[in-house]
Amino acid sequence: MNTIEVDKYRFLEVSSNPNIIISLKGEKNFCELSQKDKSNFLKSNFKLSSYSEFNQIHSVMVNGHDSTENNEFDGFITKEKNHAFAIKTADCIPLIIWDESKELLCGLHCGWKGLQQGIIGKILEENNYQSLTKSYIGPHICKDHFEVRQDLIDKFMQTGNDIKPYLAQRSNKIFMNLRQFCVDELHEYGIEINTKYSPCSYAENDHFFSWRRDPGNPLRNLTIAWL
Repeated sequence: MNTIEVDKYRFLEVSSNPNIIISLKGEKNFCELSQKDKSNFLKSNFKLSSYSEFNQIHSVMVNGHDSTENNEFDGFITKEKNHAFAIKTADCIPLIIWDESKELLCGLHCGWKGLQQGIIGKILEENNYQSLTKSYIGPHICKDHFEVRQDLIDKFMQTGNDIKPYLAQRSNKIFMNLRQFCVDELHEYGIEINTKYSPCSYAENDHFFSWRRDPGNPLRNLTIAWL
């Protein structure tokens, strides 16, 4: 993977087909730009025609699939070429999924709430989206730092998700492997994971923002994808 620097903004280039880049912490942070300025930057430097981001509220609403007010979506699905979408995270998983022919692209904001509510299955169980076969799991909080409490465990159990295999106990604390939960669900749908590289947002302080590490920090990591 390559690091791209443009006007002191830094990005990690994950893939060029489909296109996936991740904004990195640096002297200047891409996430601090207005949506209009982000759009202009991407048009000028990545030759894109347009750009969209959403008000993410840990729901299962997906742009291109659902209708909602106030631009409140936690994912997108598109066939539109040269239009970039962003998934904003600060410990949750940014999941990008696509088809073999690179004609269909999906991005999902997969925090524990979205996973517990079934955001992945909602898309992959749709007949129209069964062509989605490949995926990328972006930077998120890793199992060594994602401490959970009984109330979270109970919420998963209430929806029929036994997450005990994803839990580990250390020093009277319980930690969850969010990535493995996501991986196993993707494999259930026959989705291939493009790379095993998923940096930990909590541990890699020099590159990524983390809500758990820095509570109250409004800045986010942006996983930007387009066909």
